[in-house]
Amino acid sequence: MAPLVSALTLICASAFGQGQAGQAESKPQDRTFRGGLSPVKDQEPPRPVRNNVAQPGEEVVTLRYFKIKKGAFDQFLKASVEGVWPYFEKIGARIVGMWKIVTPEGVADGPQASKDYDEVYLMTRYASVEHWRATRETAPHGGNGPDWEKCKAALDLRQGLTISSNVIFLKGQMAAGGPYFMPGLDESYEKKAPK
Repeated sequence: MAPLVSALTLICASAFGQGQAGQAESKPQDRTFRGGLSPVKDQEPPRPVRNNVAQPGEEVVTLRYFKIKKGAFDQFLKASVEGVWPYFEKIGARIVGMWKIVTPEGVADGPQASKDYDEVYLMTRYASVEHWRATRETAPHGGNGPDWEKCKAALDLRQGLTISSNVIFLKGQMAAGGPYFMPGLDESYEKKAPK
């Protein structure tokens, strides 16, 4: 059985024009694009797309951190699930999930949830770094129809809720299977004498 987690290698985002030490920092006022995507002209003509065969590559996982307005997580998640993720799944990305930092009762270790803003992590699988780069230019890969319009509106909403964001790239091996929780049953047992 494969180890639960093999050694992960951080790929420096600076190698891809994204800053230093594997992180790409952006603030809404610095961006000229939506959610890390290149701009799309509002009156661009319809762009149908016929895709090529799947391209070989070495899978990467991105771990994107968002600092968002306090209390906005449910709205942020809904925009992602209903607007952004369907389009990104269409162009081959696979969303692992999105999580908000919480402070469980009675757990003192680890980061504490901020009182001033919500902190969110988004994990996404890509077929390769080239695939990730291609998803920054979405329309050539997925068209600019109604699903793109829905994605664009959701990205605009998310950008309005975002204070800052950065991304790191991870390379390694996905483990087989998934987590499971099998608590013991609240039963009592007694030993029987052999017959």
